[in-house]
Amino acid sequence: MTKNDYPILLIADKLQIDEVSAKHSQEEQFEALVFYLNHLIQSDFNRLLSILYRIDVSEDNVKSALALDAGKQSSGHTIARLLIERETEKIKLRAKYSKK
Repeated sequence: MTKNDYPILLIADKLQIDEVSAKHSQEEQFEALVFYLNHLIQSDFNRLLSILYRIDVSEDNVKSALALDAGKQSSGHTIARLLIERETEKIKLRAKYSKK
């Protein structure tokens, strides 16, 4: 496992997405996460909102990103990117404060 794919694996673990594993490439991990999120958008929006809350992605960030990316890529792709960015921020903060 490399640092670059760690946030995706961490998210997948938190969300219990079995299709995302260390044996897959980073691109495959990302695509599996996007597929899962697109599925939630269509079938279980409340679960998606719960995930955003749990990982601490603000509603304003989601709305802004979705508006900017409208027509360019799927909503699942945009939300996956936001989840990974937020998880990466948390990893960096933990590392910063664990050294002190």
